[in-house]
Amino acid sequence: MRPMIKKRMSAPYREVSSRLKRLLTEGRVIEGSLYRSDRGNTPRHQLSDRATGRFRNIYVPADFAEDVAAWSANWAEAKRLLKEMSEIARAELVEAITARTGRRTVAKPGRGAKGSASGGPRRKCPTATRRSKG
Repeated sequence: MRPMIKKRMSAPYREVSSRLKRLLTEGRVIEGSLYRSDRGNTPRHQLSDRATGRFRNIYVPADFAEDVAAWSANWAEAKRLLKEMSEIARAELVEAITARTGRRTVAKPGRGAKGSASGGPRRKCPTATRRSKG
């Protein structure tokens, strides 16, 4: 079976991959947002994230707040880099398939089936409309 795409990573993919590796080796990552809430006379720091559709809050002592803020920023940067890597890989895949088959494999926005998520016009279901009894 022939490989569909080349095994070596492209230069843009390698660049983003090395930035992600560097980020992950330099410090920790933690998912969530660190926020400060003032309760009474003392400020409180909490790390908030969503798990299984519900919010979770973790109390963060003031002396940990700076470190946790950096970890949270690292998480956001890692997530952004992963999305960038995915976009590069997607473009390379489409290019490889197009080169092999001679056809474009991805539908252009707005050209999909009617009512689809690709931007076509939405139609109302004929049974969903109410008729007044007269």
